[in-house]
Amino acid sequence: MKIIDELMEYLANDGLRPQKEDFGIFFRYQMLNFAVFWDEDDDHFLRISIPNIFDVDENNRIDALTVSNIINMERKVVKALVTNDSVWISAEQLLDQNPVYSDIVPRTLGMLLEARQGYYEHLKKL
Repeated sequence: MKIIDELMEYLANDGLRPQKEDFGIFFRYQMLNFAVFWDEDDDHFLRISIPNIFDVDENNRIDALTVSNIINMERKVVKALVTNDSVWISAEQLLDQNPVYSDIVPRTLGMLLEARQGYYEHLKKL
């Protein structure tokens, strides 16, 4: 759990006030909720997500899946996932032994925000 503790420290030093949860880390950035998930079996795997960006029901499930597929084809690292009744935007990365969070985190957050905006723009076109 060395990596997750280092990430907690980085986020705190960056003023994001992270909270450790059972699943990983929760924090807010640009008025949005973010979740960092860790895998106890792979300490060098990092997944940062924006949960619940779009509510999914039987009337819009096909649109949600279609736009998720478009986002997944257009973007690097970022995935749009339909999970039960909502869409999440996630970025998954493999970290080396000494990750430089000041390089990784801002770029990842930017990619997630851009993918979220792209998701909404593609939905409008349907």
